[in-house]
Amino acid sequence: MAACRVEVVASTVEDVLAAAAGGADRVEFCTHLASGGLTPGRALIEQALATAQHSGLGFRVLIRPREGDFVYTPIERQAIVAEAEAVLSLGADKAVCGGLLGGGTIDEVLLKELDQAVGLDKVVFHRAFDEVVDHDEARRQLKAAGVRTVLTSGGRPKAAEGLSAIEETVQSGMEVVVGAGAQPNQVADFVQIGVEAVHASCRVPCAAPEGRLFDAARTRVDEEKVRALVEAVRAVARP
Repeated sequence: MAACRVEVVASTVEDVLAAAAGGADRVEFCTHLASGGLTPGRALIEQALATAQHSGLGFRVLIRPREGDFVYTPIERQAIVAEAEAVLSLGADKAVCGGLLGGGTIDEVLLKELDQAVGLDKVVFHRAFDEVVDHDEARRQLKAAGVRTVLTSGGRPKAAEGLSAIEETVQSGMEVVVGAGAQPNQVADFVQIGVEAVHASCRVPCAAPEGRLFDAARTRVDEEKVRALVEAVRAVARP
């Protein structure tokens, strides 16, 4: 079994550099982390991708057109597919995306459109998976469509709380990137059940002047937090 990888959530070029300095294997690039992440602008993606490639990091991009739920209109589906095509054509390794229907099931229409446009081997189904009402059925739908990889917390607010569900997804034959609050002292369980990667933000508050009209608070990836996570993951032997 391959070594477990460390994936860091990056939202700036500086975040990518910090992730590389801390020893991460790759980044998932997105903006507006407060809403769970949204797709960055094209120029920023290009800058971050070039930095990641120069640093030897893998590079995935979150494709999510807006905040809120994962139930998308036909127009939003078109935008998701177009963004996935665009970021992959730039050289990103994978597009991280997904969608649901109103009843809490997988949006198979979106998957079909993504498959036709980019191929589902280039897609990671994101944490919309954690919002489904029946994970067994969702896994069946994803596998039948051809999705190989899912980002999940096991349907719980924190990944450490969803360990059993995460293990079920691994045992189903899917490649699992585990995310949501993963800390160095928790990664042993994830590595031992066979997840492909641990996904974490590794962030600290930025020192910034107080905004006069707007909230100026923001965060950044911290190299030392990345290094601590990487060391914790590397210290655990696969079963």
